[in-house]
Amino acid sequence: MGLFDRFKDYRKQRDERKISKSLAVIKNSKAIKEDRQAAIEYFKGLDDPHVAVPALLQRFEYSLEHGINDTREKESCMEGIIAFGEPALPHVREHLLTTNRIAWPIKTLKALGKEDQVIEILKSALDFNDVRFDQAKVDKNYDILCYMIDYKLPGFASQLVHFLADPDERVRFAATEVLIEQDDPLVPPALERFIGDESPDNTRIRRSVIEAFLKHSWQLKELERYPNGNVVGPLFVSKDGRLEVRS
Repeated sequence: MGLFDRFKDYRKQRDERKISKSLAVIKNSKAIKEDRQAAIEYFKGLDDPHVAVPALLQRFEYSLEHGINDTREKESCMEGIIAFGEPALPHVREHLLTTNRIAWPIKTLKALGKEDQVIEILKSALDFNDVRFDQAKVDKNYDILCYMIDYKLPGFASQLVHFLADPDERVRFAATEVLIEQDDPLVPPALERFIGDESPDNTRIRRSVIEAFLKHSWQLKELERYPNGNVVGPLFVSKDGRLEVRS
C-alpha cells in the first residue's frame, strides 16, 4: 500500500471514529449539553445525507427536562435535515416507520415534502395489525390519524374503517374525525351505526357522527332501527332518511 492509500485509509478510519463518537453523544440525553450541540453541528456540517440525516433524526427520540434547550436542539436538527432537501426524505420515511415518537419527524417531513409525499408516508406509517397490547404503537396510530385530519385521502376510506373497531376510544374517535373529512360515499354507511350507539365508550364518536349527518344531510340506510322516527330527544329521522332536529 502506497503512502497516499495509507493516508486515505487513515482518514476513513478517523472519520468513522468521529461519526461513531458523535452519534453516541447525540443519542445520549445525559451527555453534556455543549458536547451534544457540537455533535449536532458536526452532522449538520457533513455533505453526506445518508450519514447525517439518520444521525440527526436520533435526537427526536427523547426529550430533555429543560424544555427550551430540548426545543432548540430539535429545531437545529430539523434545520440540518431540511438543508439536505429531497435526499433526506427516504431517511425520514424510514424513521417514521420504526419510531414511536413522531411529532418532530412529521414536522420535518412536512417541511421537506410535497403534500402527496406527506400523505403517502403517513399512510405507510399506520399499523393495521392487532397492537392493543403495545401502548406505544396504539399511541402512534392515534397521533398519525390526528395528523391525517388535515388531508383528503382519496380511496383510503375503506382502509381507515379498520380503526373504527379499535379497542382504544381515542383511535376510534380520530379515525371517525378523519373519515368525516373525506369525500367518499363509503363514509356515511361506515359511520351510521354510531348514531344509535348509546354506549358510554362511544359518546364522543356518536356526537361527531350525528353532527356530520346533520351538516352534510347524509341519508341513513338502516331506518328500521328507528320505527317511530325518533333517535334521541329532539333528533328524528325524516321520511327521506335524513336526520333533523324538531322543536
